[in-house]
Amino acid sequence: MKICEMNPSVRPYERLEEFGAEALSDEELLAILVRSGTKGRSARDIASDVLSQTGLHDGLPGLSRITLEELSELEGIGRVKAILIKACVEIGRRCAIGANAMDKVQFLSSDMAKTYFSAKMSFLESEEVHVVLLDSKKHMIVHEVVSKGGLNRISFISKELFRLAVRVNAAGLIIAHNHPSGDPVPSEEDVETTQDLIRCGLMIGIEVLDHIVVGRGVATSMKESGFISEKKIIEKENNDENR
Repeated sequence: MKICEMNPSVRPYERLEEFGAEALSDEELLAILVRSGTKGRSARDIASDVLSQTGLHDGLPGLSRITLEELSELEGIGRVKAILIKACVEIGRRCAIGANAMDKVQFLSSDMAKTYFSAKMSFLESEEVHVVLLDSKKHMIVHEVVSKGGLNRISFISKELFRLAVRVNAAGLIIAHNHPSGDPVPSEEDVETTQDLIRCGLMIGIEVLDHIVVGRGVATSMKESGFISEKKIIEKENNDENR
């Protein structure tokens, strides 16, 4: 039976749409890549044969070790499908490497934060605001571009910023923005905006660990330079209340 003749509830394409890729078997996933069958054999049949013929290579993981030539010689595969399958295997490998590398990014010092954001933001043509959300051990959960166009928009999107932090269960965050002029010295507005963010974080239990200002190949840590201090903000608020 061809895949198009199957009940929609058991077709790989429809099952992936309804239940997600993780619900599909190895055979079904490979059948989607095979796409079409041959006379008397469906794409699913061919996928099953491929997995059985690569038994010595451990099924789907074995597709990373079987050569392009070996794969293309299998009945119902050929050159084009073999290239598609190998390309998908390589995409999966690179995604895994990227995920592992992301897990290892840990912000233990201001120097690490300056190095990280300098590499990503030193040569941007316009001003952008980025944020890194961190877990309790200061491992990066996600890096987001918060704003394109400058820090002056932060006050309008701070709620969305902290809503994202809550959604990913972040314990802290590091904010960064660049100065296209190349000068990494924080302005008064930078300091005031950062203090506002720290106050918001204190209210909901998410620590604003630092604010990095990136110039051309150089960066300033506002915390390291003494521009911001959670302790000073609390003391100032207490003094204001006592007046």
